[in-house]
Amino acid sequence: MPMLEALGRALVSPFEVLIRQGGTIELFVRREIRGRYVNSVLGLAWAVVHPLALLALYTFVFSHVMQVRFTGDSAATNFPLYLFCGMLPWLAFSDGLARASSVLMEQTALIKKVVFPTEILPASAVISALVTELVGLVVLLPAVVVFAGGLGWSVLALPVIMVFQFLFTMGLAWFLACAGVAVRDLRHLLGVALTLWMFLTPIVYPAEMVPPRFRWVLAVNPLSYLVQAYRDVVLERRLPPAADVAVLAAISVAVFAAGHAVFRYTKH
Repeated sequence: MPMLEALGRALVSPFEVLIRQGGTIELFVRREIRGRYVNSVLGLAWAVVHPLALLALYTFVFSHVMQVRFTGDSAATNFPLYLFCGMLPWLAFSDGLARASSVLMEQTALIKKVVFPTEILPASAVISALVTELVGLVVLLPAVVVFAGGLGWSVLALPVIMVFQFLFTMGLAWFLACAGVAVRDLRHLLGVALTLWMFLTPIVYPAEMVPPRFRWVLAVNPLSYLVQAYRDVVLERRLPPAADVAVLAAISVAVFAAGHAVFRYTKH
């Protein structure tokens, strides 16, 4: 019984912090977004320009040069939407982790002067990346309506999928924020790790192209379930398989709770 109570507390505690500090997190998110975009020429439009530039590059390389194919047919027509749908959650995930890994060091002066729950600093980085993703979704969803025959009712499940995305990213962000204080080379190591992780996730290629002997890589990669869930509800107009959603949910909640526990243990 005490073990169950401790487990329940570990699951509830991070939610309590985020909800209780919601107003402060909002201030940090606004500050993060303003600092990134307010003085630039294009402003928040960069949230669309960046993924569209990558989309154009990857579409040219993988669809026209390497001629990636889906089930034997040319993917030139559908590949841009397929790629864009996978890139948006990935960019939010990778950007959130990259910012969180150094946010404590960047805010050292604030941490020393003001007493507040420092858990909210990585949270603001992750939420800022999600806000940027929402701007990209404003472009993606109408494009699907125009070029892919419309959206299905399954798109209503997208917010639930994004909740799991937030939980998983947030758990890793708390862990990396702690590690970033002790390991000054973490940002460089993380850049390499994220590049490898991206190409081990079926973002620029369909999962069907992966040889059967390597399918286990996709099975143990939470981002594979996340990216496929996005494509299921947005492009395929269907709900993801229940088993895949259960795996994604379980991993997300576990990483979220574990990341917060590590952060609290090392906070001092």
